[in-house]
Amino acid sequence: MGSKKIGGSPEKKLMKRLTSGAQQAMKEPILKKLQEGSVLSEAQMETLLIDLVIEDRYGAHITYEDKAAYRSKPGTKSRGVSRGSFNRTLKQARRNLSRCLYTMLLLAYLGLFELTIFRPFEEVATRIGDYRRIRDILAGKAELTIEELESVRTIERTIMSALDEISSSLALKSEISKKKSD
Repeated sequence: MGSKKIGGSPEKKLMKRLTSGAQQAMKEPILKKLQEGSVLSEAQMETLLIDLVIEDRYGAHITYEDKAAYRSKPGTKSRGVSRGSFNRTLKQARRNLSRCLYTMLLLAYLGLFELTIFRPFEEVATRIGDYRRIRDILAGKAELTIEELESVRTIERTIMSALDEISSSLALKSEISKKKSD
């Protein structure tokens, strides 16, 4: 597919809807907590979302100028950054993401994923997957019941608590080391 300049009204509306969806996602408490503990800055996360997810859902290549126009400016409510700023941030995000993936592959190569210290991470990942499925189902509803809202909030609190637990300094210690620290 060729490059598309966002000019027409229906295309502009779709891009606004997609980018506002990314902005909403960036405000979710679980995503914020995960981003804060990740190797990606908030600007890098937003840039990556715009570059990959938004373009993928849009179904066509979007110019970097257009992508840069939809990125938020740090410390302001206005939109748009320079194309150069967008590209630098995107390069940093891709490098950080690549390093993270290489770290995961290194741990797999060393056989460390088989150790019990990673079980809490697997459990949280499963809970997050369940949460996303529930959230996607509820997003299709025009109005949510009090029970549905409370259910989502309860799941969010459970996940946030689990994230707090695995982010502690003891999370990446073996059970023997944890007992020895007591």
